[in-house]
Amino acid sequence: MAEGTKTKLPRDWWRFANRYGADQAYWYVPKGLAVSTASLRLRLRVLKEFEGGRTWRHCQQEYVQRLNEEKISSAAAEWPEGGAPLARMLKQVFAILGLAWVAPDERIEITRAGDKFLSSDDPDTVLSEQLSRYQFWNPSVASEAHKAIALHPIPFLGEVLRTVDGRRISATEYTLFISRAKSFGEVDAKIDHIGRFRELDEAVQQLVVTACDAYSLPGVRRSSMYNTVKLDRSYAFKMFALSRLLEIDSTGGLALRKNSMKEFRRYLADYAREGAYIEFANEKDWISYFGDPAATPTVDTALEYYVNKGDVAAAITAKRKVAKSAKELTEFQDMMVSEKAVEDYLENHLEIVGSKIDAKLKLVGRQYGTTVGPIDLLTTDTKTGDYVVIELKKGRSADKVYGQCSRYMGWVRKNIASEGQKVHGVIVARNIDDKLKAARDAHDTKVHLIEFEMKVGAVAV
Repeated sequence: MAEGTKTKLPRDWWRFANRYGADQAYWYVPKGLAVSTASLRLRLRVLKEFEGGRTWRHCQQEYVQRLNEEKISSAAAEWPEGGAPLARMLKQVFAILGLAWVAPDERIEITRAGDKFLSSDDPDTVLSEQLSRYQFWNPSVASEAHKAIALHPIPFLGEVLRTVDGRRISATEYTLFISRAKSFGEVDAKIDHIGRFRELDEAVQQLVVTACDAYSLPGVRRSSMYNTVKLDRSYAFKMFALSRLLEIDSTGGLALRKNSMKEFRRYLADYAREGAYIEFANEKDWISYFGDPAATPTVDTALEYYVNKGDVAAAITAKRKVAKSAKELTEFQDMMVSEKAVEDYLENHLEIVGSKIDAKLKLVGRQYGTTVGPIDLLTTDTKTGDYVVIELKKGRSADKVYGQCSRYMGWVRKNIASEGQKVHGVIVARNIDDKLKAARDAHDTKVHLIEFEMKVGAVAV
C-alpha cells in the first residue's frame, strides 16, 4: 500500500483491516432520519388524520396530497411503481422512531410515544427519550447483516465519549471503530482501539483507512465496507444528535453536549447495571415496546417480553441474571415449561375454554402480533362472530395480566373488529386468587377467569 515510501502499516493494523473488510455488519441508519423535529412533527400530525381509517396501501397517495395542501411538501403523490416515495420514506422514519405503526394492508396507528411527541411542549425531549431506548438490531430494519449487532447505540456512545480524550470522536474513528461494534461489552475494546489509533502518525492513520477501503464488496454498488459506512455516517450522526446527550461538533465528529453528563450520568450508570438487548420476534413486537414511552431497555423488560411470548429458553437466560437463588430459577423454569405446555394444549383444545364461556371458538392466531404486545391466543366465537382474547397468567401479577388482557381487547376492538362485533377476554391460570378476582371486579371490562390444570381440567370462576 505504501510502496515507494518509508511509511508502512504495522502488522496488527493489517490484521484489523482484514477483519474490517470482511465483516459486513454495521450501524445502519436510513436516509430519511435526516429530518428536524419540527418537520417530523408536522408530518406526523397529518398522518394522524388517517389513523384508524383505510389501510396504508389505500391512503398513502392522499397522505402526500394532504402534506402538499398544508405546504409541508411538494412531492409527487402518484408513482408508477405504486405509492409515493415520500410516503414510503416517512413510513420508515415513523416506525424506526417508534412514533407510528404503518403497514401496507393495515390501519395506521399512532403509538403512545407518537401521541406524546405530538402533544408535548418539549418534543425534542420526547425524541431524545426515544433514542435512549433505540437498539441495533431491530425488526424495523430489514437486513440480515445487521442482525449480528445487539446493542443500544446511545448508551454505548455515551460510555465511549465520556472516557476518550477530549470527549469526542472523529468521523473517521466512528467509521473505523464505533459503527462496527456488535455488543455493549465491546465498549472498552473500542475505547482502546481509538486510543491506539490516535497514537499513530497521521500518515499511518491514512494507511489504515486506505487498507480498510481497499477491500471491495462483491456484487454491490458501493466499493467497500469503509465507503458504505462513510456514506451512511451523516444520517447516523443526525439521528444520534436527536439525543440530548450527543451533538455533531465543529469538525464533523460526535461529542458529548456541554453539561449533558449532569442529566445522563445516572442513565448511563443504570444502563451499565441493568441494560439488556431484547430479541424481538417481529416488527409489531418491536413497536409495542418502542412505541411505549414507559418501556425501558432493561433485564426486567426483556424477561417480561420473553415470558409473554412463551419463549422458554430466552426467558430462562434473562431470569438467570436476576434470580436470587438456584431454587428461584428452578421454580421459574418449571413455571415456564408448564405454561408453554398449557398454551400448546389449549391451542388445540379451544373447546375447553369455549365450554366455560358458552362459545364455539376458532383460532385466529397464537402469539398474535399487535402494536401493544402479542396476544397468547386470539380466537373468534363462530356462534356470534365476536372476538375472544385468551391470556395465560404465566406468573404475572394480577394487575399486570388483567391490564394486558384489557389492553389487547381494546386493540382488537379498535383495529380489527367490525361494527357490532364484541370483544371478550379470558384469563387462564392454575389458581384464580382473590387478587385476580379483585382486578376483574374493579373494571367494567368483562373478562372471564378460568382455572386450568392439565391433569384436572377447567373450572370457570
